[in-house]
Amino acid sequence: AYPGTMTVTVDATDVQQAIYRVKQVIPVADAGPMVLMMPAWLPGKHAARGEIEKLAGLKISANGKPVAWTRDTVDVWAFHLDVPAGAKQLDIEFQFVGATDRDQGRVSIAPTMLNLQFEQVSLYPAGYFTRRIPVSATVTYPAGWTAVSGLPAKKVGDAYVYETTDYETLIDSPVFAGRNYREFKLSDRVDLNVFADEPEELDAKPEQIEAHKKLVEQSIKLFGAQHYD
Repeated sequence: AYPGTMTVTVDATDVQQAIYRVKQVIPVADAGPMVLMMPAWLPGKHAARGEIEKLAGLKISANGKPVAWTRDTVDVWAFHLDVPAGAKQLDIEFQFVGATDRDQGRVSIAPTMLNLQFEQVSLYPAGYFTRRIPVSATVTYPAGWTAVSGLPAKKVGDAYVYETTDYETLIDSPVFAGRNYREFKLSDRVDLNVFADEPEELDAKPEQIEAHKKLVEQSIKLFGAQHYD
């Protein structure tokens, strides 16, 4: 197990410029060489799709002093540094500069909604199974927005404080958030969480919701189990 719990704090309020501002704390147990990674291989994708080209302004410090880092010459998702003697944690700041046009990649941040994927806003220490790295995430969304994810969270003002989990689960728990939101119950265990640019676009017809309910019913008949909480 990794010695300590990482914390990730994200300001996701700048939806006009499509920029996430990140502060992260990574505990360290020993001085010496360390490698930090941005996730490259992601759940449900079949190539190294981590958007490293959108990571900007990386600053690392310890004990209030800058820590120099260098990019790996082969693995572009890796950053090398030396943890100074006496340091108990690394303090990290960077920005994720989201696409604002389709030729820059998938547009996932817009003025009325966003899709936050935690691999965009976090680094992790190399040399550990990600399922054994504890992490706590807090995200502040624009005022009046609702956010939903498979990862439980407690709302505090405009911020969502997510349940401490392991890094593998965090990366597999994307968030949808937006100004215009509606939830439809499809069964006692399944919700349909819908976001839209305009409120009137949330007015689903009964037959549309019924079709989604049938989808849940048929999947249970097909698989014979519900492997989710």
